[in-house]
Amino acid sequence: MSRFRDGDLYCWAVAGLLSGCYAVAFIDRALINVASQPIKQGLGLSDTEFGLLSGTAFSLVYAFGGLPLGWLADRLNRRAMIAFAILFWSAMTAACGFSTSFGTFFAARVMVGLGEACLLPAAVSLLGAIVPERGRARSIGIFLMGSAIGNAAALLGGGHLLTRLSQSGPLVLPVIGVMAPWQVLFLLTCPLGLAAAAAVLAIREPDRAAAASAATPGLRTMIAHIGDHHRAYGFLAGATCCTVLLAQAQAVWLPLYYVRHFGLEPGESAVLIGWLFVASVPAGQLAGGVLTDRLHAAKVTGAPHVVITLCVTLALLPAVVFCTTDRLWVSGIAYALFNFLISASTPMGLVGLQQLTPPSHHGVASALLASVATLAGVGIGPAAVGFIADHLFQSPDALGHSLLAVILAAGLAAPLLALSGRDAFARSVRTLAPEAVQMRPAE
Repeated sequence: MSRFRDGDLYCWAVAGLLSGCYAVAFIDRALINVASQPIKQGLGLSDTEFGLLSGTAFSLVYAFGGLPLGWLADRLNRRAMIAFAILFWSAMTAACGFSTSFGTFFAARVMVGLGEACLLPAAVSLLGAIVPERGRARSIGIFLMGSAIGNAAALLGGGHLLTRLSQSGPLVLPVIGVMAPWQVLFLLTCPLGLAAAAAVLAIREPDRAAAASAATPGLRTMIAHIGDHHRAYGFLAGATCCTVLLAQAQAVWLPLYYVRHFGLEPGESAVLIGWLFVASVPAGQLAGGVLTDRLHAAKVTGAPHVVITLCVTLALLPAVVFCTTDRLWVSGIAYALFNFLISASTPMGLVGLQQLTPPSHHGVASALLASVATLAGVGIGPAAVGFIADHLFQSPDALGHSLLAVILAAGLAAPLLALSGRDAFARSVRTLAPEAVQMRPAE
């Protein structure tokens, strides 16, 4: 299959479609944040338990299931894998709506994580096979924009629906029976999953030549490859974990923080934050990809590391402002600026990973990075905020201070890790350039 030109419409159509799938994933993932207050009340949860539901439950299987799924993405039909995964996680999101206890909700969230673990490695592998190298940072930026679009859609649409549903109280549905408004919210996303799965089947799966398939190294070879370049991979993974934590911890807790600190209704808080997402995150993710492509073209050493260092450092001041101010409009502006800068840094892990890794292992390498970053950013970050609020500050009114403590810890670590690994990354990329050409599958 011939490589598509940089400006070919099909390349960017695929990137846009996969971004839409990622948006559906984040809608299903973020609904728990939209309905945080009624879920906590309905199930009688503490802040620590809610942190476990929103982050840890999802990340457990997402992290550990990603590696075998990434290995499969390097060998099987990626289009079919993505379509099946969407149907599975959509069904498990509906199961969240039927939950009546912490345990049943936790189990359903674990299965949502298993389904969504397939998307990122399969999508990154597919983009690597379709999009030319000089446009890959932008294609990854476009793909990751789906997270912001999905979060914004969950907050705006979900917040509006939650407000409307809450006005009528518990609902009686045919066959199902009585359901709380927040439970109905989880059922309403299923049609989106069906539509996304059907759309994915329109993608043309690139051929994997028999010779290339036979030459594809095994998992042990990939592990040895990482070991040979452990400093480059290690520092990049560490910095990526911090950027993911910065993006995810505040996304989980800010709707509830605005309810507590500014006295907003849950739906009202979700809608406001949704508009702030729309105004900042997609633009940030796209800007990060474009900036990295330009730095790479200008031969800047370790371009992903430079972007992480610059953006995360600049984001710390607005973080302090939105977590401490008593003025809602000031907090909103600072939060939008923080989100723009952090979102510009989030594609950098995957961009750097593609430069470090032979194309035959893009799927498994992406899954491995996603696993580590998800454990830290999604599994630990939100739970840490709840734990600090419950056990250190011991007050629900201190949620903003708990959130700021976690943000500052990750925000200081990310630039240090990025700068520490920049030289090792540059050396590894120079060493791997001939290997990458040699190991590229025939197209």
